[in-house]
Amino acid sequence: MNITPRCILQIQRLHSKLSGKYRDIADCILADPTRIIRNKVRDIAELCNCDDALVIRFCQKLGYSGFSDLKQSLAAEFMPVKMKPASADTFAGLKKGFLDNNVKTLYDTIGLLEEEAVSRAVQILSGAKTIYLLAAGMSGIVAEDIQIKLIRLGFKVVFHQDAEFARIFLGLCHPDDAVLAISFSGETSHVCEMAEIAAKKKVPVIAVSNYPDSKLAKLADVNLLTASEEKIFRLGAMTSRIAQYFVLDFLVISLVSEDLERAEEYILRTHDMISKNKVRGKRDEKA
Repeated sequence: MNITPRCILQIQRLHSKLSGKYRDIADCILADPTRIIRNKVRDIAELCNCDDALVIRFCQKLGYSGFSDLKQSLAAEFMPVKMKPASADTFAGLKKGFLDNNVKTLYDTIGLLEEEAVSRAVQILSGAKTIYLLAAGMSGIVAEDIQIKLIRLGFKVVFHQDAEFARIFLGLCHPDDAVLAISFSGETSHVCEMAEIAAKKKVPVIAVSNYPDSKLAKLADVNLLTASEEKIFRLGAMTSRIAQYFVLDFLVISLVSEDLERAEEYILRTHDMISKNKVRGKRDEKA
């Protein structure tokens, strides 16, 4: 199992929005990332039939100061990128490939989690009177999970997958509330629409998405990125959903550690109610 270097993840996310020579440079690097380490900027420019300045601007587009900065970063964290999954010809190969893909997603995702972003998200959620969740489809299942966890920690949380209900809820939001929007593509229409409404009302928006240049990411005050290599059009959500669970569970743990005493109090209170209901249910069965 190999972990994808951060700069390669950045290129993969930007790829669909690149055109012309920028896309040629991206394709050149993705085809063989070690080219950056082995060659000079002039060599990469010649391979892509462009000038040195364009390669340097591409590196800056990724957030690096220049080609040397990108090269040093890649050399420091580089591990060969696994381009093909393990063979699925056998049951053992299928298991290994499935495990490797999911573990790789988790490692890549945790590599993208930034302390400043998580701290800001914790600050926003901790101070919110009401937390509004936005999600649809498979991301909606993830939203239901985080809703339960936040409620058990004593937060007031509102969520419904239906777009019309979401509009009603968002019509009631105030700047002292918070929106947590979840979308793999960051382009889910009603999620982006509701996030935009919240942003116009000065309600802080926290986005969990896979693409930093997506519409949702651009609307958000805080971005928590996942690192799934699933295509936007796919059969169900597998590694993307695992990555979302991972990021949101990390956010929950961070909220708990921010105020452990409060968290313990609410968890014990909800646990007590659940336990009493189980005892009552057993008595009813005997009766």
